[in-house]
Amino acid sequence: GRTLVLVGAVALVACAQPAPTPTPTPDTRGADEAALRATIKDWAAAAQAKDATKFTSFYTEDAVVMMAGAPDISGMPAIREGIGQMMSDPAFALSFEPANVVVARSGDLAYETGPYTMTMTGPDKKPATETGHYVAIWRKQADGTWKAAVDAPISDPPAAPAQP
Repeated sequence: GRTLVLVGAVALVACAQPAPTPTPTPDTRGADEAALRATIKDWAAAAQAKDATKFTSFYTEDAVVMMAGAPDISGMPAIREGIGQMMSDPAFALSFEPANVVVARSGDLAYETGPYTMTMTGPDKKPATETGHYVAIWRKQADGTWKAAVDAPISDPPAAPAQP
């Protein structure tokens, strides 16, 4: 009796289907990079147009903007206010272009680095231009669009005075 039950149990286990192997996620990095580059172009165009509403629409609700010499600007309400104030400066101008766009294999995160130039009214009431490089970390949204979760411009050091 017992031997037959044991043999039957072993046979049932042996016939069980193996667990299906998970289907690998398709590699969409090329398409994601192209979509992200198009998004970045639109983001830069909004900056050129001084369109604060459109510019801030490229951030996630929980985004953080980290600027040198200033507290981090966290969350959409604070970003709208901070960017709105910056763009209302008559001297404001911002241009940037990605040098690198790298999408994670998972397809849900990416980062972008590149140079930027920004002009604002300086303490002397004259336009002051700074150049630098930035990193932006992008997160793919549920609807497939990309939004910036972290935006961190890093200004270049001041130019050294010319040596006589």
